[in-house]
Amino acid sequence: MTTNEVEVYFGDASKVASFFKITPEAFYQWKKRPGQLIPKNRAIEADLLTEGKLKYNPELYRKNTKTA
Repeated sequence: MTTNEVEVYFGDASKVASFFKITPEAFYQWKKRPGQLIPKNRAIEADLLTEGKLKYNPELYRKNTKTA
């Protein structure tokens, strides 16, 4: 799950931060991660809490484990 996907879903970075109970600055740090992937555990959390509206894709994380 990319930072872009969650930002589009929630509308802006501050709403993403509020959802995950992090600061907007922490969210912007996620944007610097390889592939702009949010942390795996947060992707799983988002999938569960949005009842699948945001989809966790384990394949994205398998491809990037060597670069993370």
